[in-house]
Formats: sequence, structure tokens, C-alpha cells
Amino acid sequence: MILRGAFFLLVIIFQAVRLFAQQEMTVELTDCARDDRFDRLNSNLALFELKNDTILTWDFEGLRKAKAIPIIKPEGFKAYAYGYVFFAGNYQGNNPGFITVLLGNPYHAKPTLFADLNNNNNFVDDNYSVILPWRDDTAEIEMCLSGTKLCTKIKFTRHLMESKQMYKELMNEFYQLTYPSRKFIGMDHCYRIQQYQIKCGLALAGGDSIRVALFDANNNGIYNEPDSDRFVLANLTDTLFYPFDDLYSSTISKKSGFCFIDKNGKQIEFVSASPYGENVIFNVLDQSNNSGHIKVGKKLPRFKYITWKGDRQKISKLKKYELYIYFGSPQSINFAADTAALRVLASRYSKYLGVIGFIEVNKSYELSIFGQYSYLNWTLAYKNKDLNHKLGIRGLPSSIYTKKRRRVIRYNLTPNELLQELNRKE
Repeated sequence: MILRGAFFLLVIIFQAVRLFAQQEMTVELTDCARDDRFDRLNSNLALFELKNDTILTWDFEGLRKAKAIPIIKPEGFKAYAYGYVFFAGNYQGNNPGFITVLLGNPYHAKPTLFADLNNNNNFVDDNYSVILPWRDDTAEIEMCLSGTKLCTKIKFTRHLMESKQMYKELMNEFYQLTYPSRKFIGMDHCYRIQQYQIKCGLALAGGDSIRVALFDANNNGIYNEPDSDRFVLANLTDTLFYPFDDLYSSTISKKSGFCFIDKNGKQIEFVSASPYGENVIFNVLDQSNNSGHIKVGKKLPRFKYITWKGDRQKISKLKKYELYIYFGSPQSINFAADTAALRVLASRYSKYLGVIGFIEVNKSYELSIFGQYSYLNWTLAYKNKDLNHKLGIRGLPSSIYTKKRRRVIRYNLTPNELLQELNRKE
């Protein structure tokens, strides 16, 4: 009984210390933002001529036979075309998973777009219409299903007539062959659509200004679904979010403590979020999380890496050296001091210590510039998210210090802390 009481006392003390060390924050997510796929994806809004005030249904897989559906259209246009915008939050009507749109004067410079947001095949009673842009111009449009808070924000860009002519010819042929019962109006009159799936806001966490976000992974207008949606962080100056990189994001979980991101020695732990992404609550803990790390005394797995010069290297070639592996970013706190200390480590202890720095950059050429003009005496390598996952790295900056043959000594020593420790041993 005494031992049992002592155990519960220790648990209570641990929880009290943990609560004391944490800071709970609520951040309003007022902006939509781009993820790293936003500019790479080239989705086309296929548009078909409206005939006899009737449209044909559409499904994602193309497995169901199309049905003819009569519609009510707004008057005052010489021609009409219809299409479908993917939105998984729409479960109603004849086209689940899509919002049906109708364009008035689709061949004109600036057509008018109507959306059937209440799924009743009537484009008049939604009180929704927007003017679409001329070629190479853009318009950002929000659509919300009637009577709900389920919304999607989309960037529309009119295709240029002169560019990518071969691609457009192939797409024209594809739509004509695949949908012979519909008349495709041609790529020159269609639009590239890019959908925002991230809502973000600004926070001051652990003395660091950051951008906090939620990623709607299945694009259904809900931002807090466990095992699907993701909690994401970015630096204040970052223009993109990386929801598929574990250094910057974590999948929302039903279990407390399973969704977190390490940043600058702090653990940013997801607590809860509003369903429609209006806000997010998280804790800031005064320590990083070591789950996923190779245990101290055990060997790191073998891995390969690519240096800034493009050389492919194997870590096993450094088995006779102790290793200091640093993971950082120019946006990290104390990055300049860290890289200065890396130089001293590599110079003073080169006989038995190998120093490798995996540096996060937005563009690959930025790493080359850094390598060329920094006169490095340590190994500069490209950050690799698969390697980060393999080694259990969950945030920046981080580090691993090992004995010979990659046996782990300690995690998250800063370069200056390691330098001081090695200096004391001399």
C-alpha cells in the first residue's frame, strides 16, 4: 500500500510539474494559406455546354451512368456552360462530393459564375453569383453550402490561349473522347482551380513568433477530424505550409499528447480545434518530445544523404568517428550562432568528430548558395523528410550526438552546448 501511495504521489507531482511548465494558447485562424502542393497541382474545371436546360450528373470515379437533370437557370445570357467543383463536404443532391456550377456567357471575356449551393438544381434561388477573370487573371472565390458553415475557397485562373498549346489539345481530345454525350467548350474557355485547404493565424509561442494552422486533409470543410486532418506550424516569414512534413505538422489524434510538433526546444501540443477551423487551442511545453528517438546507447540505423554539392554519401563511412548531426533552418532561433559553433567543432575536434548539418531551405539552390559562400569545414546536406522520420526528428532545430559506430549519447544538444562539453573534457 505504501509503494502504491508513493507511485500515485509521483504521478501527481509529474502532472503538476507538466502543467506548470505548459502554456495554453488559443489562436484565431482568420486567413487561408497555401500548402506546398498548391502551386504544383494543375486541376482543370471542365465546362460543358448547357443543352435544353439539362445537365448530366458527374461522379468522382466515373463509374455511375450519367443522368439527365433539368435545371432552372438565370436569364439574360446568350449561352451557358456547366461544370463541377470538387468539395467532399457536399453529401446532398445528385452529385455528392461536388458543387455544381453554371456559367453565363462562358465564351465572353468575363463570364458570370452561379453555384447550386442548396443542391436543388435551381441556380436562381441561391443568391450567389461572381464574375470570373479574363485570361491569366485570377479571382479567389468562397463557396459555402446553404444552411451550413461548410465552405471552400478557390483560386480561379483563366487559361492563356497561347501557352501550353499541346497540353490543351490533348485535354480537348481527352474530354471529347471520355464524355461523348457532352459538348466540351474547350480549354481556352476553362479555368485552372486551386483550392485552399489551410486556415492559419499568428501566435507568440515560447518567445517565437510563428504561424499556426489546420489542414483540411480530405477537403470537406471540417478541420479537426482525428486521423485525417493535421496541425501545422510555419515560421513567421514562410509563404507556404508543409502539412505532409513531420518537422512541421502532426496528424490530429483522439488521444491527448499524440499530436505535437517540436520547435526551438519547445513542444507545441495540439489540444483542440473548432470544427470549421475558426480557432485552435494548443499547449506550449518547455521540453521537446523524445518519442520516436532511438534509445540512448543504441545504434542509429544506416542512412544515405546528399551533400550540397550533389554527392551521395553513406553514414557508415564515418563509423570510426563520433558524430554530431544537426538539423536546422535559417529561420530557426540562434541559427547564426549554431553554424558558427559547428565551424569550431569541425575545426577543433576533426580528428575524432564528424559534423553533419541537415539544413532546411525553401529552394534547393539556396543550399548551394549557402555552401558556396560560407567556406564550410563541416558537411552540409539536404534535409530529407524520410530521414527525419527514420531518426525520430520532430522539429527544428534538433541534434543527435553519437559515439563511434552511431551509438546515441544524447539528443538536442545545441552546437554551443556540445562545444562547452568537449572543451571541459580537454
